[in-house]
Parts: sequence; C-alpha cells; structure tokens
Amino acid sequence: MQATLFGGLAEVDSLDAYLAKYGPLLGQQAERNLRPLVNPATDGDHPRIAELKRAPYPAQAKVITGGVAAMRRQKALLLVAEAGSGKTLQSAAMVHCHAAGRPYNALVMCPGQLTRKWKRELEETLPGVNVRIIDKCSDLIPIWELWTHGGFRKGQYWFIIGRDSAKLGSAKRAAYVLKYVNKGMGRKPHCPACGAAVMTRTKEGDMLAFAEPEDLDKKLQDCPVCEEPLWQSIPQPRRFEPAKFIHKKLKGMLDYFIADEIHELKGADTAQANAMGSLAAVSKHVIAMTGTLIGGYADHLRAMLWRLAPATLLADGFQWEDHLPFSERYGRIEIRTTEKEGQAEGNKQSRGSKRTTTKYVRPGIVPSLYGNHLIGNSIFLGLDEMGENLPLLRETTHPVSVFPKILSSYKEVEENLRKHIKEMVRKGDRRLLATLLTTLMAYPDHPFGWGAVGYKDKGVFIPCAHPENHPEDMVYPKERALLDFCHTERALGRQVWVYVQFNGERNVEARLAALMRQEGLSVGVLKASVPLKDREAWIAQHGASVDVMLSHPVLVQTGLDLFDKSGWGHNFCSIAFYETGYVLPTLRQASRRAWRLRQPKECKVAYFYYAETMQERAMNLMGQKLIAAEALEGKFSSEGLIALAGDDGMETALAKSLVSGFDESVGREWTGARSGRAGRTITLTEVV
Repeated sequence: MQATLFGGLAEVDSLDAYLAKYGPLLGQQAERNLRPLVNPATDGDHPRIAELKRAPYPAQAKVITGGVAAMRRQKALLLVAEAGSGKTLQSAAMVHCHAAGRPYNALVMCPGQLTRKWKRELEETLPGVNVRIIDKCSDLIPIWELWTHGGFRKGQYWFIIGRDSAKLGSAKRAAYVLKYVNKGMGRKPHCPACGAAVMTRTKEGDMLAFAEPEDLDKKLQDCPVCEEPLWQSIPQPRRFEPAKFIHKKLKGMLDYFIADEIHELKGADTAQANAMGSLAAVSKHVIAMTGTLIGGYADHLRAMLWRLAPATLLADGFQWEDHLPFSERYGRIEIRTTEKEGQAEGNKQSRGSKRTTTKYVRPGIVPSLYGNHLIGNSIFLGLDEMGENLPLLRETTHPVSVFPKILSSYKEVEENLRKHIKEMVRKGDRRLLATLLTTLMAYPDHPFGWGAVGYKDKGVFIPCAHPENHPEDMVYPKERALLDFCHTERALGRQVWVYVQFNGERNVEARLAALMRQEGLSVGVLKASVPLKDREAWIAQHGASVDVMLSHPVLVQTGLDLFDKSGWGHNFCSIAFYETGYVLPTLRQASRRAWRLRQPKECKVAYFYYAETMQERAMNLMGQKLIAAEALEGKFSSEGLIALAGDDGMETALAKSLVSGFDESVGREWTGARSGRAGRTITLTEVV
C-alpha cells in the first residue's frame, strides 16, 4: 500500500492532479473522520418541507434539512449560497421546519431594496404567516405594546427591516483616523477598517488626491477600498435606532433572526454591523446569509464570527480586540522595517541607526481558517449543485485593440506617470498611485476632454502628464464591440444589461446611451437617485420596453433579479461589463443577476476590455481574486491555494504591476461555460 501510494505520487505534478487522482479516497477519509449532522446521500429530507407552499429543489431541501439539524445544536448558522440559489426560500423553510408548528417571531434584516421582495417571497413560501415591514422606529411602538400585553405569542410573525432603517435615528459625522502619509504633507484621513488612505476627486477632473478632514466633514462617503462607511452615528435625544429599541425593549421576543447579505457587514465598528450584532445578541437562533463570503481580508471574517459564532474564536484563544493576532494566524501580514541612520544615543562622535518595524494587514486568507472556524458553522451551496434546474451560463472575455494613435498617447501618459511615481516612491511619496490607476483605466474609454494630470503639493498643482485629446464625434473600438454585441442579442430576442463604472465627469455611461440611441436601440438608465426600496419596482416598470439597460453594478449587486419570473416582463439574460472595476464581491454579485433559478433562457456574461492597457491588468488580477474566493468556498485548485496567499489591494496591485513591471504571461483570461447539469467547466488560457 505504501509503495503504491508513493509510486502514484511520483506521477502527480500539481495539486489539481493530486485531487483528481486521490479525491475519492480523501472524501472517504473525511467522511470517516468528520461525522456530518446530515448525510445528503443517505438521510431523508425534513418532513415539514412538504408543508411549504413552494416546493424546494432537491439540493435546497438537503440544505434546509442540514440547517435545521445545525440549529438544534447551535445558535448561529452561516448559509453561504451562490447568488440566485434561493437563500430566501431556504432560510424561511429552516425556520418553519425548526419551529415544528410552534408559534414564533422572526426578524429579517436585509438591504433596503429587498424588503418588499422578502415580504412577497415569505408569503409565497410559508403557510399562515403574518409579515410586516418596519420602516422607522415608530413602527415598533405598537409591536412593543402588543408584546407587553401578550401579543405575538400565538402565530407565525415575520418582521422585515432594511439595514439603513435598523440604525436610523441618529445624526451622522465623519469618522476616520489621521495618519502621516509623506514627509511634509502632515496627517491625512485613513479608513479605520482597512487602513487605506482616503482619496477624493480634485476639481481638475477625475484625478485623485489625499482627502483633507474638511472634505469628509462636508460630504460623508464610504472608503473607496473596502467600502466601509467613513462616518458614524451621533446619538440624538428622543430618537432611538430600531435595532437599539429591539435590543432594549423587545428582549425575549425574537425566536429567529435572519441577517441577509452579511458580506456587506464585515466592518469591526460600523453602524450597520453593530446593529446586526445587537439584533443577533437578543435572538434565540440566527441565520446569516451571503453569496460572496470572502472580501480578501481574514479580519473581515473575524468580526463577523465574533458577532455570530464566537465559540471557535474563544477556543482558539482570541479576544475581540485581537485583530492583528488573528490576521497573523489566518491572514497575511506585511512587516516593514525602516532603518534611519543617525547619531547613536550617548555617543555624539559616532554614527548609529534607528530601526522601526511596522506591521500592515494585507489581503490574503490561510485555508486553515475554513477548517478551524467555518466548517462547523457553515453550509455551502453553489448554483452548479442545483442539478438540471439551471440554464447554461456562458462567460466570455472580449479583448479589444485600441486605435494605434490612442495607444501611443496612452503609452506616453503611462511612461510619464511611471517616471514621476518611481522618483516619488523612492522618497516614500505614494500620492500619484491612485491617480495613475484612475487615469489609465479611464483614458482608453474617454480619450477626450482631458487636462493635465498630476498632484498637488502644498496647494500648488504639479503636472506630470498631458493626455492627448482625440475626436469626440466618432465611435471607438470597444464602443463598437459593445454596440455589435447589443445588436446581435436584440436580433436573438434577448435584452442586455450593461455595467459602466464611469458616470461622473468622464461620463461614459451617458455617452454609451447616446450612441445606442443613435443606432436605433431603445435604452434605459438606472440611476442611484432611484431609492433602494423602489429599484425592483422601477426595473419591472421600465425594463420590458428597452433593448438595453445601463447602470453602475453597485446599484443592482445584491438581491435583485434581472428577469421577470412570471415570464411576461423583462429578461436581461445577457449581461455586459463594459467596465469591470476592481471590487471582486461587486463583480461576482452583479454578474449573477440573471443566472438564477426559474430563468428560462440561456445566460451570457461578457467582459469587455482594451488589450495592452490597465483594463487588461485589472481583468487578470480579478481572475486571480476570483479563484481565491472560490477556494475558500470549497472549490480548491492549485491556483486557488496560491491566490489565497493574497496580494495587495486591487488598486495598489494594479499600480505596482505597472511601476515595478508585470509579467503578462502569468495573467489568466477567464472564459467558459457553466450549467446546472454539467457543472462548471471554465477553461483558463494564457494571455499572450
């Protein structure tokens, strides 16, 4: 046996080959050592599933059965199910089955745009439920009065509250940490969650510069790197946040608490995350749900686990404040040692040195985090595990060649910025990195209307590059590629949803809409001005009458379906990323808005980018991040384990890839097809 094992290993040259050869044996060994609460292969489904008004798919029924078993053993459960796999139905069914006919009260905390969808799906799924939406704190007063007089004890009651409403009731003020950035520049605002310097757009255009405290005081904003709020609530007299009201006044009332899209509540000290924690603390059972568990940092999971399932963290010897020790064990730490020459203390005649060591938390997760802290608390479900209940999904990349004149201008801007950055970085000055990224991402899509690109030093603007302006009244190659894609899809009877990142001063979104209308396409544009709670209804109202809809991906990234399940309205079964950005959870969520259960058509996701530009580098790095994210969710490969080691944040990684030199040959272009019947078959090809 031993000789056979080593003989076999001699033929294995990668982790993928090892898993392919020995995967079944490893599975058998895992089954012997790990005793599951429910074995999907041998155990039947929970009997109360038959009482549901909507029958779950077989894979969903197994998850529901396993979830009920876990809820009998522990307080909190983490449901990590891919976007579109029916998390609402599964969590509601878990509550129904676990309650076993007893009266109960359940609270759902979800993004504001999903409150009405939750109400509708609960009423379509559960028999005999009473569902109420809580919009403001005053809505809780009659509930409190009924509860204190014996109400809500004889039925199945559900309460739904939007995340913004959960912490509503306080004024807000900017929240940031002041740190030194470069010599002579003083202290600038940094994000308390991820530590990144806060950048803001200058009056000159799309360039970025270090934010000043007064910038954040005047206009509250989120961190551009980790998207955590850079503000905090200020308690107001006679005003009570709904979450705090429930925590103080309705203790003992909540039997179940469901926290939806918890990847957006990863911050250690944000108002919404704290609201979720306070609601979880006063609930008997908690189901936390997400489709994208990993955001890149181990510390994101630390704060989430403390609020939901702290037992394994305590067993590991951690305390709440141990964010750095947790990252040292399960994440990635960069240790930077700075040595400054100077006089040695006590000896004015000799030279000495002063050495300082600083630790920085960087993106990256060690796989043992899964085994130590997730395996006993989590259920994972991918859409490809839903069997034949899904349509085919095709993901394709569309590299487009830049016009030679524009590419020449682009290379000149790139070279000028690179020269300045190299000189500045030697002095510890990183001010131009964000400007470099924004300029090189935007210029190929908007090669006109540019002024000088540079930075400010003590109030004086220092130009570093002068992008050449090209004609505005022509159609550029990537625009033509997108237009042709939309025409082709319309001819096939398919609607297209297009994601665009730039809609400010470099308003690519408005330009694309105008070009499409000129070519006879009917176009709609979803704006951020449409309130969260009204977006689903807005899409239903305006979606059926257009060929193409444009929006920023953030506006629809969670919960919304881009097709009418009745079959009579809109169906944006084709999605096009005209600009991808570099926030992985946003890309993952937005790309799956159409590939969902009950989708009757084949789905397509097309990624457009200019070859030989920063856009191609962003696609390569995003592909690596995607492999890492899927690895933590159980889809391991050798690339996944390598990627789990992490790298710098996307902005810094892209800038460094240019400044220090980036080997294009190690990048990956992702393309392939996926279906519920055949599983995922993504083919990775080298980028030449």
